[in-house]
Amino acid sequence: MSKQANTTVAAKTTYEGTVITRAIARAGNNPHLKGHVHEILTKDAMNLKDVFRGQHTELTKSTTAKVVDLVTTKGGKVVGRIQVKDTLSPSGINKLVRQVADGKYRTTKLVGTEETTKLVNAAFKKAGLSKRMVSSGTSSNTTTTLAQRAGASGSGTLGCAVGQAAKSGGAVGAAVGAGIEVVGGIVDLTNGKRDAGEVAVAVAKAGAKGYATGASAGAAATVGGALAAEGLVVIGAGATFTTVATFAAPVVAAVAVGYVVSEVWGWLFD
Repeated sequence: MSKQANTTVAAKTTYEGTVITRAIARAGNNPHLKGHVHEILTKDAMNLKDVFRGQHTELTKSTTAKVVDLVTTKGGKVVGRIQVKDTLSPSGINKLVRQVADGKYRTTKLVGTEETTKLVNAAFKKAGLSKRMVSSGTSSNTTTTLAQRAGASGSGTLGCAVGQAAKSGGAVGAAVGAGIEVVGGIVDLTNGKRDAGEVAVAVAKAGAKGYATGASAGAAATVGGALAAEGLVVIGAGATFTTVATFAAPVVAAVAVGYVVSEVWGWLFD
C-alpha cells in the first residue's frame, strides 16, 4: 500500500511541478509567485470541471492585470471574467473592499483561496456590500508551499512551507493507503479470510504507513525544489536549466525519500 501512496504523492508532485513551471514562465523570478500559482491552479480546476460543457478558461495576456486574470469562453464568446485573489493581510482586504465599493469589479467574478474568501466576504458584509467572492477550493497554504518550492522569497517561510507540504502529502498518502486496505478488507470479510477486528487493525496500519510515506515525500519535495532553485540562482545557471531543475528535483526527492521511509516502516512494523 505504501508504494501506491508514494506513487500518488509523486504524481501530485509532478503536477504541482507543471504549475510552478508555468507560473515561472509567466511571471519570471517573482518573489510573490504564489498569486500566479493560484491563477493557474484555478484555471486548471475550472477547465477540468467544464470539460464537457464546451467552456474553456485561459489566463489573460497581461501578467499584471488589475481587473481580469482569467477569461472563460464558449463558442468563441466570452461568458465569464474572473479576478483571482490570494491575500490575507488586513491592508489587502481593505483595499479590495474600497475597490468593490467604487464599482471596480462590477462585472467581474471574484475568486479567492479558501482563507481569502472567508476574510473578504466577512469584510464585504460588514461594509454593507452585496458583492461576494467564491472560493477556488485552494488553500493559501498550498500556494505558499508551491511558491516556496520555486524559491520565491516573498511567499512565507520555507519552514512553514515544508510543514504544510508534509501535512498535505501525509493526508494523501494516508487516504490512499487506508483506502486500498479497506477494499481488500471488504473482500476478505466477504470470503471469511479475516474478521472485522483484523481488517480494522490492517486499515489503521496502512493509513499510518501511508501518512509517513506521503508526509516525508511531500516535505522532501518542497525542500528539494527550494534548495535547487536557490542554488542554481546563486551560481548563475540559465533560466531554462533552473526551471527544469526546479521541476525535476522535487519529484526525485519525493520518490527517493518516500521509498526509503516506506521500506524502513515496513522493516520496523510489518
